[in-house]
Amino acid sequence: MNGGKRFVEVDALRGIAVIMMVAYHALFDLDFFSVTEIDMSSPPLWLAGRLTAFLFIFIAGLSLSLSHSRRILEGDASFSAYLNRGLRIFGYGLIITLATWIYPGDGVILFGVLHFIGAGIILSYPFMGKPWLALMAASLSIAAGMILSGFRADYPWLLWAGLRPHSFYSLDYFPLFPWLGVMLTGMSAGDVLYRGYRRRFDLDTGALPLSKPALLGRNSLKIYFIHQPVIIMIILVLNSFR
Repeated sequence: MNGGKRFVEVDALRGIAVIMMVAYHALFDLDFFSVTEIDMSSPPLWLAGRLTAFLFIFIAGLSLSLSHSRRILEGDASFSAYLNRGLRIFGYGLIITLATWIYPGDGVILFGVLHFIGAGIILSYPFMGKPWLALMAASLSIAAGMILSGFRADYPWLLWAGLRPHSFYSLDYFPLFPWLGVMLTGMSAGDVLYRGYRRRFDLDTGALPLSKPALLGRNSLKIYFIHQPVIIMIILVLNSFR
């Protein structure tokens, strides 16, 4: 198999997560800007938000596995490549922090999904290509997250781990625990299902409508950056006619 080949089903699954994210954030913004009242904490919407986040981060882990397998075939699976990639995505997260500090200010994003994915890429490296070790680490991460969720602190220095101050509020918060466990689970699944950068199961991709969601999935980072400004602009324009 060509080392540069993409797996359309993975891109399509990420594209579905993109659609879910945009829909969820559109509802959130409609409520946040008081266009209409929506209870975002209601069980169906809370579950939809968690499912979207789970899918996104699981696929990020699966994609890490594919990247590692491909790099092994190409003879370059060094840590430096993942360090640089992780730092770059973490840097994108810092841009989001600055933007949300300027506007809306309330609920500034200090450790959101991009911060998490950037850090997760770096921390996951020792477990790449070791699916059962990754699953063990995933279990510990999820257990740590469950324990930490019951505690509060008087300081913000362990926000990244999942220990929140009493009055902490953020528009987007993905601490390493438990979410690193989701990423490691996805990575483990990738190591099993796509071992050696080959699909280890039968799938007739030609019989499935995958091309459009796959296109979204291949551009997920760009969509992540632009979708909120676009939604907010549309809401502000519509509000101006009310």
